[in-house]
Amino acid sequence: MNEDTANLLKRLEIDIKPERRIGSLSISMQQTCEIAKAVSYNSKVVVMDEPTSSLTDNEVAHLFKIIRQLREQNVAIVYISHKMEEIFAIADEVSVMRDGKMIGTYLTEELTNDKLISLMVGRDANLRFPAVSSAIGDVLLKVENLCSPNPRSFQDVSFELRRGEILGIGGLVGAQRTELMEAIFGVRTTSAGKISLKGEEISSMSPRKAIEHGMGMITEDRRGSGIFPLMNISSNTSIASLREYLSKLGLLKHKELKQASVRYNEALRTKTPTMETLIQNLSGGNQQKVIISRWLMTLPDILIMDEPTRGIDVGAKFEIYQIMSQLAQQGKAIIMVSSEMPELIGMSHRVMVLCSGRCTGILDKSECSQENIMRLATKFM
Repeated sequence: MNEDTANLLKRLEIDIKPERRIGSLSISMQQTCEIAKAVSYNSKVVVMDEPTSSLTDNEVAHLFKIIRQLREQNVAIVYISHKMEEIFAIADEVSVMRDGKMIGTYLTEELTNDKLISLMVGRDANLRFPAVSSAIGDVLLKVENLCSPNPRSFQDVSFELRRGEILGIGGLVGAQRTELMEAIFGVRTTSAGKISLKGEEISSMSPRKAIEHGMGMITEDRRGSGIFPLMNISSNTSIASLREYLSKLGLLKHKELKQASVRYNEALRTKTPTMETLIQNLSGGNQQKVIISRWLMTLPDILIMDEPTRGIDVGAKFEIYQIMSQLAQQGKAIIMVSSEMPELIGMSHRVMVLCSGRCTGILDKSECSQENIMRLATKFM
């Protein structure tokens, strides 16, 4: 058996010894072994459902090499993905589904990126970013000269966030965007600087203080720190608001809490069989809606959204954009960290750019372009 496995792994150019325990491998290598196992059955059809979700760029390139080898051996591949660049790189034909219905099947060479997006969302791709509100109000958040105790992290960062504004945060990997957001929300400590909410300086910021002062934070790692996978949708939605639903005797008002959870998820059109469904069984887009509902239940004035559309399909992205636009129109202020340039430019009133933990500039809507953002994102490189 080991010899057969070794020959198979060698043929697929997978550098793993057959004697290794599968539990000792990285997630990406476990996924590669799953593909090898499917090939070992001499399968004529192999289904790959979001196979690159935990792979590096080099591992994706190797996966594509394996897929092309299988294609040459007359193996059919059903490749499920929401990543446009992967579809165009590997697929011969593309079948589009929307809301559980088949829209059609097309030759990849007949499609453009915008046409495929239009088919997926059911509207013109050029309209995927809704109009941002022009009614910008008073300052809700003021950050002055904020510094991390780690000299390699963010240093001397200052900015203001106003009611009704979506402030984009741009920068390359390692720019310390997430670290800065976590410090503002009180997850990380700071060594210097001020954070003021609605004109009140907050000393020794903590998540509890942030929530009490009307702030919520949607983390970039939805699966790792955003959801509670073994809890149902109702519990995931209400977990940040339990204190607000206590009786005078300190008992939880279960009925009111559940009704509120239903109301917020219905408002965001979360697709789920019931509120008792485990959140891990939802799509990425619907998980994200539950997390947004969670923070809306706390009645925030400010929402920090770190990579809000990462890992969700194009249709769900459009829905998240609509939600963000509506929240801004209602007077909420949003900080949106994003690695997607079109998203930054399309959704933000202004974009603050970080490089090596320092703010290198804040661009107004009229100044936002890929060239200007990249120039600021690479200023110290």
